[in-house]
Amino acid sequence: SVLGFLAIMIIIGTLGTLVYNALSIDRSDVLTVNGKEYNWGLLHEEFFETESDGYRGISVIELLIDSGMTYRDGSSVRFRGADGYYRDIPWSDLDGGVINVNERKVIFPHLARAFWVGELVEIKEV
Repeated sequence: SVLGFLAIMIIIGTLGTLVYNALSIDRSDVLTVNGKEYNWGLLHEEFFETESDGYRGISVIELLIDSGMTYRDGSSVRFRGADGYYRDIPWSDLDGGVINVNERKVIFPHLARAFWVGELVEIKEV
């Protein structure tokens, strides 16, 4: 039947798009913070893991300080994922934030999950 054929073609097209999008994500081994490059595989060795409200990872604040970033009143920090998704977080909300190195995700337990960014590739001041 024509409708069955069309349904199969739509499903194939949708699956093809999903596969293409998944392969297009730039999963880099490098996290750029304030212009300084960090190797994801070495972050566990360079920073101590901490816990924040049940979530484990390296401290966002410690990473920012190591990169040379300093607090400026009224400024925010942009966290950008490989897919282009980003969130700007005010400095006042960064405390307690952790980066889960295995998942390459920044987590702010005290903020809504919409502020968490996965497949993190860049952090910079805005």
